[in-house]
Amino acid sequence: MNSKYDSGMGHNRAHLFGSHVEHFQTTLNEKNWEWSYLVRKCRNLELEESYDLYMRRLRIGYLSIFIFIELLVTFTHALLLLTSSDLTYSYIDMGSYVITGLLIWLILSVNFHSELISKHGYLIYASSWMAVSIMVLMDIGLNIYHATTNNDILNPIYDAYTLYAIYMFMPIPYILQPFILGTAVTICYIINYSFVITSKEENRMHSILNEAIYLSSVNCLGIFFRLMRDIALRTTFLDRRQYVEENLLLRYARDQERTLLLSILPAQIADRLQEDVRNRIERSKQQHKQRADFDQCVSNNSQALKRWRQPDRGTLFIEPHKDVTVLYADVVNYTYLTTTLDVKKLVEALHDLFVRFDIASEEYNVMRIKFLGDCYYCVAGLASPNEDHAKCCVDLGLRMIKDIRDVREKRHLNIDMRIGVHSGDVLSGVIGAAKWQFDIWSKDVDIANRLEATGATGRVHVSQQTLRLLDGEYFFEDGTEKAREDPVLQKHDIRSFLIKSLRAPMHDPRRVQRERQAKKLSEASKSNFMYNSTLQQYNQVRNQAKLEMCRELDKMPIGRIKITKVCRRSTNLTQDELEEETFRRNISSFCLLFRIRNWELQYLREPDVMFKYSIALAWFVYMCMLTIQLLGKEYVQNKTPRYHYWVIDGITIFLLSTLLLVSWYKKLWIMYVADAEQSLPKFKISRFLYRSSDFMQRNIIIRLVVYFLVVISYCVVAAMQVLDCGDSSDDDELMPMETYEDRVLCFHPWILTNCMTLVIGTSFLFTRVPFIVKTTVAVSITVTYAVLVVFEFDYIFATSPSTNVNFNAEYSHILLIFITLGIFHLMERQTEFIAKVDYNWKRQLMQKQDDALITNDTIKVLLVNILPSHVADFYLSTQLQNELYYEEYDNVAVMFASIKNFDTDKIGLRVLNEIICDFDDVLNKYSTSMRVEKIKVANWTYMAACGLDVTRSEQVNAPQVKFRNVSLMPNGRRSQYRNSGSEQMQRVPYGNGSTIALDLERGQYEGNMVSGTPRMSCSENTSDKSNDEVVKIMANFALDLMRAMRRFNAENMQSEYEGSTDYGMLRIGISHGRAMAGVVGISKPHYDIWGNPVNMASRMDSTGMPGKIQVTENTALKLRKFNIQCNYRGKTFVKGRGNIPTYILGTDDEYEGFLPHQPDSIT
Repeated sequence: MNSKYDSGMGHNRAHLFGSHVEHFQTTLNEKNWEWSYLVRKCRNLELEESYDLYMRRLRIGYLSIFIFIELLVTFTHALLLLTSSDLTYSYIDMGSYVITGLLIWLILSVNFHSELISKHGYLIYASSWMAVSIMVLMDIGLNIYHATTNNDILNPIYDAYTLYAIYMFMPIPYILQPFILGTAVTICYIINYSFVITSKEENRMHSILNEAIYLSSVNCLGIFFRLMRDIALRTTFLDRRQYVEENLLLRYARDQERTLLLSILPAQIADRLQEDVRNRIERSKQQHKQRADFDQCVSNNSQALKRWRQPDRGTLFIEPHKDVTVLYADVVNYTYLTTTLDVKKLVEALHDLFVRFDIASEEYNVMRIKFLGDCYYCVAGLASPNEDHAKCCVDLGLRMIKDIRDVREKRHLNIDMRIGVHSGDVLSGVIGAAKWQFDIWSKDVDIANRLEATGATGRVHVSQQTLRLLDGEYFFEDGTEKAREDPVLQKHDIRSFLIKSLRAPMHDPRRVQRERQAKKLSEASKSNFMYNSTLQQYNQVRNQAKLEMCRELDKMPIGRIKITKVCRRSTNLTQDELEEETFRRNISSFCLLFRIRNWELQYLREPDVMFKYSIALAWFVYMCMLTIQLLGKEYVQNKTPRYHYWVIDGITIFLLSTLLLVSWYKKLWIMYVADAEQSLPKFKISRFLYRSSDFMQRNIIIRLVVYFLVVISYCVVAAMQVLDCGDSSDDDELMPMETYEDRVLCFHPWILTNCMTLVIGTSFLFTRVPFIVKTTVAVSITVTYAVLVVFEFDYIFATSPSTNVNFNAEYSHILLIFITLGIFHLMERQTEFIAKVDYNWKRQLMQKQDDALITNDTIKVLLVNILPSHVADFYLSTQLQNELYYEEYDNVAVMFASIKNFDTDKIGLRVLNEIICDFDDVLNKYSTSMRVEKIKVANWTYMAACGLDVTRSEQVNAPQVKFRNVSLMPNGRRSQYRNSGSEQMQRVPYGNGSTIALDLERGQYEGNMVSGTPRMSCSENTSDKSNDEVVKIMANFALDLMRAMRRFNAENMQSEYEGSTDYGMLRIGISHGRAMAGVVGISKPHYDIWGNPVNMASRMDSTGMPGKIQVTENTALKLRKFNIQCNYRGKTFVKGRGNIPTYILGTDDEYEGFLPHQPDSIT
C-alpha cells in the first residue's frame, strides 16, 4: 500500500488558466464587492436577520466611541474657552456645550438597552434625530444668539462634525435615513450661513456657494465611508459564514471518512491507516511545491517509494487478535446463479442477499471481512472484545440460512447456504499498495474455511473449540463424513459438529441483551454515508450553518477599541474570548500591523476591488475643492486667478481624470462590452487599459503611488490659495497699510481650513493603503497646517471670524482640524481592525479548505481502494441513494494468480505484503485506455480483470449527478462541465455560495499514470482487434507478475527457480468472455464481477501448473492472433464443466516475453 500515493498524489497539478477562466474569476471578483450583490447574497442565504443583529452590536460599539468623542470634544472646547480674553460670554458657551454633551449622552444611552430597542425599534431613529437636532440647535443657536445680542458674526464649528457623526456613528440603519438626516442638517447650516454669517457681506452668493459645495463634499465622504463600511462588513460576515460552513463541511467529510473507514476496518487499524494516508497526502503536497519539474517529481516519488517500502513495523498495518470466532458462509449453486441470470437480476439478488447478511452481521456484532465470489466470511470479537463471540457467529449463521431461504422463495432461485464456524486467534490488517482490503489470516481461518467446505447444506458446521464456548445453548450432532476425512482438519485434530437449533433462547439474559443491542444496530445501519443524498447534505449543512452563525455573532468583531469593556475586565474568559485576545495580541496596538511579518505582507498584497470607487470620490472631492478655490480667489481678491493657477489645475485635473478612467476601465468593459465569447479586449489599447486597471487594484506599490498623487494634488490645490500671500508687489510705492490689507485678504481662512479637513478625510479614503501610512500622512498634514496657522499666517487667521466671542480664532481653526483628524483616525482604526480580522478569517478559511481537500483526498483514496475508480466516482458524486449500480461487458479478461506453498504461519504476513506490493507496482503500469483493475486478494491469491471500462460497457445502471457538477475521477475521462483543453484546481470563492464536497483534480490516480489522450469512441470499440486486446493486456500483466515473483524470490528467499520445486512459484489462470459487474451492500459496498470468465479463470488457476500461465481454449485462440504461443496441455477436469481442453502460454525461462506463435505445432 506504500506506493499508491507516493506515485499518485499531486502529479502535474493543473495551474494553467484559460482566458475564459480568468475572465470568469475577474467578473466574479468584481461582483462579489458590489453592495447590491452582497445584499442579495445575504438574503439568499437567509443571513439578513443575523446581519442586522450583528450590525446592531456594531452600531452600539460605534455609538459608544461617538459618546466618548462627544464628551471629549465638549470638555476640551469648554476648557479652551477659558483662554478667552473676556469670559463674559464664554460661560454661556461653556454651559451650552456641557449641557448639550450630557443631553446627547442621556438621549443616545437608550440604545444600549437591547431588550428595549428590540421591542421598540423606533427609539433608534427618535434618539438619533433628537441628538442631532440638539447638536445643530446648539451650534446654530449660539451663532444667532451672539449675532443678535452683540452683533458678533461667528463661524459654526460643528457642521462637518455633525454630518460625520450621522454617517459614521449614529445607530440609524441602512443609508436612506442617514442621507435624509444629513440633507436636513446641510440645509439648516446653509440657511444659517445665508441669513446670519454672510448677512453683511457684499458677495454673499460666493460664500453660500462655497459652504454648500463644502457640505456636499462632507456628505459624500460620509456616505462613501458608510457604504464602504457596510460592504466590508457584509463581506466579513459572509466570509465568517463560509468559514462556519467550511468547518461544518470538514466535520461532515471527516465523519464520512470515518464512517467509510470503520465500515471495512476495525478502529485500531483504521486509526493508523487514516493517519498514514493523510500524512502521505500532506507530504506529497509539500514535495509538489518543492519540485521544479516532472522528472524530479518522478525521482522523488521513486526514492520515497523505496523508503516507505522498507520492512518496518510502522508501515505494516497488521494486528494480532486472540479469542475470536470466524464464520465462513458459501452460497450453494452460486456458479449456476452467476451464469444464468442477467446482470440486473443477478445484482438485485446478490444485493438483496448480502444486504441482509450485512444487517444481520451488524445486529449480532459480527464484522464482515469480505466477499470471495460465493463465499461470505466474517469474524466476531475482533473490532471490540466480546465474550459471546462464538454465540454471535452461530446465531448469525442460523440467521443467514433463514435469510437465504427467504430470498430463495422471494426470487424463485435454487440457492442455499453452507456455513463453517471456528474459534481461535487471527491476524488482521490490510496489505498491498493499491486496492487495500481488510483481511484475516491464521490457521484458524483456514480451519473455518475447511469446515464450510466440508459442511452440510443448510447447516452450521462448528468445531469442538467453538462448541465449548456455546455453553450448551444449542442442540447439536456429529459433523459430516467429509470433515472427518479432510486432511487439513485431521492435521490440526479438529472434531466438528452440526448445530441443530437453540435450546431455550429466551431464558438467557445475555441473549436478551444481545437482541436489544441488535435493534439499536439495525436502526443505526439505516443511517450511513451511502444513504444521504447530496441535496439532503446541502440542506443539513445550510441549516446547521444558520444555527452556528447565531453563536458566531458574539465572536464577530466590533472594532479595536471597545469602550464598553474598558471598565470591566474579567479574568475568566470564555474560549471565544481567549481566541479574540490571542488575535488581538497578534496585532500591534498603535500601528495595527500583524506581528507576523509574512502575514502583513500577504495582507498588503490583497487586491483592492474598491480602489476605483475611492478614486472616483477623490476626483469628485478634488473638483469641489477646485471650485471652492476658484470662487475663493474671486471673492477675496475680486479678480480672476492668474495663469499659473490654470496650468497647475489643468495638470492635476488631467492626472486625476486619467487615473479615474484607467481604474474604471475594467469594470465598465465588463459591464457594457464583455460577453461569453469575448473574454478579454481584442484591441491593444483596450487590452492595455484593461490590464492596467486590473494591475492598479492588485499591486500595492501602484496603489501607494496613486494615493500619494491624490494627496499631493489636494495639497497643491489648497496651497494655491496662499500662493500669492507674501509676494512683493510690482508697485514698490504702495502705502504700507494697503499692502498689509492686501496680504490679510489674500485668502479666506475658513475656506482653507474647510479644504484641509477634506484633505484629511481623503487621506483616509483608500481602504487597502496601510493604516500607518494614512495616519502618518494625515498627522503630517494636520501638524503642518497647525504650524502655518500659528506661525506663518497668524496675522491672517487671527483676523478671521472665530467660533466663540473673544476666543482666539487660531485655536478655532486648529480645534476643527484636530477634531476631523480624531474622527477619521478612530473610525479608520475600527475599520482597519475589522479588515484584519476578516483577513485572519480568510486565512483560517483557506486552512479549512486545505484540510477539507486533504480529507476529500483521503476519502477518495479510501473509496477507490474499495471500488474501481469509475465506480467510486459515482459514489463520490451522488452516493447512489440506494440505487443499484451494475455494468455488463461483452468481453472481460479475468486472472487468478496464486503463490504456491507459502504458509502464512511459517513465512509471515510481511512477506505476503511485500509480494502484493510488488504486484501492485506492476499494476501501476497498466493504466492505459484498457486498464487492469485489481479486484481482490484472497489469502495467497491475487485476482485482477481487464476491460472494466464504463465506456466499453454495454449496459450501465447508475444515478445521474443531480446536484453537483463534479468532474469524473482522473482516469482518462472528463465531465461535460470541464473544458478538455485546460485543467484547473478550483477553490471556493470567499463569501460565494456553498460546496458540498471539494474535488481536487490530478493527473495521476491510484498510483497510475493517466494518459491525456481521450478514450476510444464506441465505433472504435466495435473492432474485433480492439475488443480482444483485453486478453493480450491481461496476458502481459500475468507475465510481468511472473517476472516480479521470480525477482522477489531471487532477492529475498535465496532460492533459485528450479523446475523440480514449486516453492514460492506463481500459478496463474486466465479466461475471458462476457461478464457482469456491480456493487452490492450499503454501509459496506463491495464491487465484484461475475460470469463464466470469473469461474473459468479460477478453475484455470486451481488446476494449473506452478510457474505456468494456463488459459482456456477460447482465450488461447484470441492470444494466437497476437502472435503468442499457446501450447496444448490436454484435457483437464474442471468442476462443473467436466474435461475441457486447456493451454499453457509459451514463455522464455526468464519470463522476459512470450514465445512467438508456431502454427504447425498447435493442435
